[in-house]
Amino acid sequence: MDRIRSALVVALCAATLVAACQSSGASASPAAQATPSHQTGPSLPSATAAAETVAPQTPAEPSPSLEATASPSPLPSQGRTYVPAPQPSLALPAPGAPPDPTSVALEYPQDQCDSVNPNEGCAWLRVVWQQASPTDVTIRVYAVTSCLRAPTESNANTKCVVDGDSIPRASLLLLGSAPASDRSFSFVLGEGETAALGWLPGGGPDVDAVVLQAVNAHGGSQFAIAGSSGICYGSCTL
Repeated sequence: MDRIRSALVVALCAATLVAACQSSGASASPAAQATPSHQTGPSLPSATAAAETVAPQTPAEPSPSLEATASPSPLPSQGRTYVPAPQPSLALPAPGAPPDPTSVALEYPQDQCDSVNPNEGCAWLRVVWQQASPTDVTIRVYAVTSCLRAPTESNANTKCVVDGDSIPRASLLLLGSAPASDRSFSFVLGEGETAALGWLPGGGPDVDAVVLQAVNAHGGSQFAIAGSSGICYGSCTL
C-alpha cells in the first residue's frame, strides 16, 4: 500500500509540474507577441503623412510644337523707315543777314527716282532761286509739315502757306542746303494719294509747302515760298 501511495504521489506531482509548465508557456506567448520588434531604420510615414509631405511637382514644360520651333519665313523687305534728323538752330533776321532769295520756284523734273520703301511711290522736286550777293551765303530748303489754315468752304481755293504767314518752328523740317551760287537744289518726296505735295520718304510727315531761307554768318533772311499745296476741303481731288 505504501508503494502504491508513493507512486500516486509521484504521478500527481509530475502531472502538476507539466500543467504548470504548459500554463507558463501559454501566458508567455501573448507577451512575446505584444513586444514591438527592434527597428533599425526610420519608420515609414503613413499614407496621410506621405500625402502631406510630398512636395508638389512642377508641371513639365510642354514640348514645343513644330510650328513654334520652325524658323519663320523671311519677311519681304520693307525699305527704310523715316527717322527725324537733327535740326539746326533757326537763323534769325539780323543786321548783315542776306536779302531774301528771289525768282523762287518749285519744279518737277522727270528724272527717275528710287523709292526707299516698296510700298510708296516717289518723285523728284527741284527748287530754284536767284541771290543778289551769293558769296558766303547758303540756301536752306525747308519742308512745311502742316497746313497753316483750317479747311473751310470760304478758303477752299487758298494755299496752305502764303506770303506774310508766320510758320511755327515745329512745322519746319530741313530738307537740305546748298551754296547760294548753285541756284538750285533737288530732293525726293514720297508720292501717292495725298492733298499735300508729298511726304518725307519712308512714311514721314506730309509736306504741305517748301520754303527757302538765305543764311550767312550774321543771320537769316525771311522765308521765300517755293511752292504750297492747296487746302483740302470736302471731297477735294487728290
